[in-house]
Amino acid sequence: MLKTGLKLFFAMVLGLAWYIVNGETSGDVALMIFFFVAFLLLTKPISFQPPEKREDYIQQLKRSYERKMDLRKKQKEERRRLNQAVTERDFKKRDNASLL
Repeated sequence: MLKTGLKLFFAMVLGLAWYIVNGETSGDVALMIFFFVAFLLLTKPISFQPPEKREDYIQQLKRSYERKMDLRKKQKEERRRLNQAVTERDFKKRDNASLL
């Protein structure tokens, strides 16, 4: 809270200094300087992940992908077995019908 107040105060001082140095006609520019400096000071800088955390995330993605591929493989195998069972059943029906 105190840091935020100090940052806003610093931006206000810069804007006020611009206004005092350049006179009354530079009020709009002084206001833009205040908002710009306040924005720069209040936004969080980009922080990079530590390599360990990044590696853990990559491993999680790999495990997730492998699980998804295993599930697809099992589904494909199940569909193949079902199709094979259906064709065998149809083949047996045709054999029984042809024998009669």
